[in-house]
Amino acid sequence: MLSWKLPRQLSINQVPQVFREQGILFGYRHPRSSAADCLLSVFQMTNETLNIWTHFLPAWYLSWFLLTAVFSNV
Repeated sequence: MLSWKLPRQLSINQVPQVFREQGILFGYRHPRSSAADCLLSVFQMTNETLNIWTHFLPAWYLSWFLLTAVFSNV
């Protein structure tokens, strides 16, 4: 069975000062996260999750809409 271990989230006190955002207290990824950790964090509640999904889903919809509009006239 395939299983992925989701990356651990850090609090504001566990990340260097340069990575801290005002008003965000927890949900930080490790500063040296791998690309796989970053992709897996999409399925966790982090400080970026809402931003990712509110841009990702409309981008897919727009792409689908434009492709069907272009290829339906061919």
